[in-house]
Amino acid sequence: MKNLLLYGTTNYGKKLSSSDLNKFKELSREFNIYIISQNKYENIENEFVSIFYIKKTNNRYLNYIKFYFLNFINFYKIVKSKNIDIVSAKDPISAFIPVLIRKVSKLDYKLIIEHHGNYLNLLLNQRTFYFHKTITLISKLIEQFSYKNCDFIRGVHELEVSQIAEKYNKKFSIFPAWVDYSTFYKFEKKKLRKNLIFIGNVIPRKGVLFLLRAYKEFVKKFNYNGEFLIIGDHPNKEYLKKCLDYISDEKIEGVSFIGKKPSNEIAELMNSSSVLLMASSFEGLPRILIESGLCELPSISSDIQGISTPFGTDGGTMLYEYENIDKLVLKLIDFFKDEEKQIQLGKDSFNLSQKLAGKGKFLHNWKNIEISLYG
Repeated sequence: MKNLLLYGTTNYGKKLSSSDLNKFKELSREFNIYIISQNKYENIENEFVSIFYIKKTNNRYLNYIKFYFLNFINFYKIVKSKNIDIVSAKDPISAFIPVLIRKVSKLDYKLIIEHHGNYLNLLLNQRTFYFHKTITLISKLIEQFSYKNCDFIRGVHELEVSQIAEKYNKKFSIFPAWVDYSTFYKFEKKKLRKNLIFIGNVIPRKGVLFLLRAYKEFVKKFNYNGEFLIIGDHPNKEYLKKCLDYISDEKIEGVSFIGKKPSNEIAELMNSSSVLLMASSFEGLPRILIESGLCELPSISSDIQGISTPFGTDGGTMLYEYENIDKLVLKLIDFFKDEEKQIQLGKDSFNLSQKLAGKGKFLHNWKNIEISLYG
């Protein structure tokens, strides 16, 4: 069994969610799993995974610097004591310390860099940062350094990852992030499917304000008597305020900001909703579309890279022109007028999600990486 270390600032919380526990349970059948992340909580250790938390401060800028650029000693000690064989860094910036440690020490491990879309765009747009140009320049330099010195790239979007792999002459693999098929599934006892839902962080990249404008027009033109449920965290308070002010100013009814919910509650909401709405400006391979598909929930999304293929081509998702409110409203009306289309889209989304992330797929994909690294 290889010792696999996942390195990045993923927040696993004080206690593992059922979804994370299921992920590590599956991976632990073939790997010993270790994680270095960042939080204020105590370390987590059970039969499936050991999580080492680098302590956070109350200053998020200091936290970034501490984890990405000053974490050499902790990283070295854990990798050496646990005899780590494979390090998987969450992005090129996370890979900076693993690359340097491998260069200046006798530690010998394979290094994977994960690519889940434009990490820099996500970082700079999800929170408020100063010195954008300086941060971008430094990040690009680190990115080149990390990719040049890694062994493998794991990604979710074939075109983007293949281009990076070709540029740096690296092996790569394409598959979705973990999707908990034991939590997200179509319930045997169907609930009334009625509401529109959005699931994700309320940030500009996700286009929530655009969806609210479209919802307003849809209600005007169609006799819709359901609700629009917005489920997710609010890391950008300014953007949340813009959304709430718009609802108040336009006197829009039927919209609920539910906040962040655990996976089992999201699965219940998916099983009782009519359609999932998306308006992202960019995506990799959205896990939310796979999760909704496992619940047989169809979706309507902007026609962008990462969604148009495979979700729009292989089925389950109706596509509209990006940032075109009229086109989205027409898709919504078309969807609710055609019951047969609703059923077929649900079936297509389920079949595609099973193909991408059904039982055992995640472990199978990781085993293929191990084979590629070690032969």
